Amino acid sequence: MRRNVLHAVAVTALLVTAGCTGLSTGGDGTPDAAQLQDDAAAAMADAETYRMEMRMNVSAGGQSMTMTQDAVFDHDTERARVDATSAGRSTTTYIDGTTAYVNAGGVWRTQDLSEVEPWNDSSGIRQQRSVLQSANVTVNGSATVDGVETTVLSVEPETEELQSLVTQRTGSLDAVEVEDATYRMYVANDTHRLRQVEMNLEMTVGGQSAVADATTTVSEYGEPVNVSVPEAATEREQAALAPVAA
Repeated sequence: MRRNVLHAVAVTALLVTAGCTGLSTGGDGTPDAAQLQDDAAAAMADAETYRMEMRMNVSAGGQSMTMTQDAVFDHDTERARVDATSAGRSTTTYIDGTTAYVNAGGVWRTQDLSEVEPWNDSSGIRQQRSVLQSANVTVNGSATVDGVETTVLSVEPETEELQSLVTQRTGSLDAVEVEDATYRMYVANDTHRLRQVEMNLEMTVGGQSAVADATTTVSEYGEPVNVSVPEAATEREQAALAPVAA
């Protein structure tokens, strides 16, 4: 039961977790939050290839679990590869258009993603863009991320919108209630590209309190991405996972 709760927490967190040079400033010389919010969202929309690395800890009922993801995306060819670990298990997922090929324990399965339109706003950096655009944003200092000077944005999305997303996408997790969500987004001063995201999500699952904390780094913007679906994934008919609902 507890493992099911942790799984629900992790799925929920994954659903809500993702221009011009120079920063616009307010009258006191600090970056203007609204302008930077727009500039960062535009830079996210323009990003075609990049790498995202995520580490997330989820806890509920005295139990905890760690998840990691290392993913590369190519929005031009609509292909991605995601290597993930969770509870000691590893999976590799290839996304080609609206089909996902998932390898878990050496067994390939396919999954239809057409209802969620994964190359719009529901995957990769575009998902982070959706969070940023619907949130209240304030500037909260500066920091250096992997040698890149950034401005730190405190991002407070509307919990009602996050709850709507969770309910829409996870009919089997309708007992999940998002209580609070906060993000810190680190935006490069020179390119306005997103470099890092820190997320804290508080929720209840079946009446039980749960927390998810995640850190995601984004790098290798514009670098070539070579994602080729292995022949083993397509050479014969595979067992199908349930389609992802819109």
